Amino acid sequence: MLLQFSHFLNSEAKMTLRPSFLAIVAMALLFSASCNAFVALQAAAPMSVATQLKVSTSADASTAPATSTVSKSPLFEFLKFDGKPTFDVIAKTTEHIEITQKREPGTYEDIFDKRYVLRGPVIGPINRADLALSQKGLGLKAAFPKMNIDTFGYTIDPENPYRCLFFQRWRAIQENDLDVYGDIFPATKTEAEMPVSVFSIVWTPEGKIIYEQVGAVVDRFEGNTEGKAAVFGMLHHAGLKLGGNPGDVVFGLIQRLGHAVGGKGRSYSEDSDVPSWWVSQSRGADGTDQW
Repeated sequence: MLLQFSHFLNSEAKMTLRPSFLAIVAMALLFSASCNAFVALQAAAPMSVATQLKVSTSADASTAPATSTVSKSPLFEFLKFDGKPTFDVIAKTTEHIEITQKREPGTYEDIFDKRYVLRGPVIGPINRADLALSQKGLGLKAAFPKMNIDTFGYTIDPENPYRCLFFQRWRAIQENDLDVYGDIFPATKTEAEMPVSVFSIVWTPEGKIIYEQVGAVVDRFEGNTEGKAAVFGMLHHAGLKLGGNPGDVVFGLIQRLGHAVGGKGRSYSEDSDVPSWWVSQSRGADGTDQW
């Protein structure tokens, strides 16, 4: 599948920076994240899907303060479009995931809208063209030839029927050396188990993918990759122990340096190449905009 990666340098790595590594850092960033109890529904009469989506976990709707379903972020309000998809969004998303896990990258491009944007916790916004170029050179498929991605829990955002969210858990054995643009990380011959992470896809009314969010970790204590999911977890397991969290000033600076060096992919697109609907000024590991 398209491993939007989703998902650098930490104090534990003890690495010495050099220009080529900064470029690799920028590249690697591309890859590649109190609960209410479940409501027990009485079975007196079947509920429609639309009705089920509106079930609230609030204690008492009559005493709850009035809130608005208008998104505070203009990005997410824009992505609601007309709110009336003419296709089954879950079925279309499921089919898309199944297809992309079987096909080679770059062979399934007609499904993406020209205004496509990908964003992760510390990557993006990146357009489709930059993402495609930046996927080359990590050597993950050769190093982890038998990767298993378990996708489950497809659900629709009740405030945006064009948005489908789902979970993924990745497992893979590093059977061969990992070649990251000439930097070799010897095969561990052991299995990496990444924590479950959340992904989401937003479709346009025309049935094209306009936005993907990747790699938001559910529980950083799961697995054996120190809380890193998806591609970030595989790189970590192979020995490329990259760090970084949203709002990390040092990590953001490293990204910008790698971006300036260039030549081996981007962690986010140039401002002029980001679709106009993406009005957020946050780039890479920058802090989150407040609206």
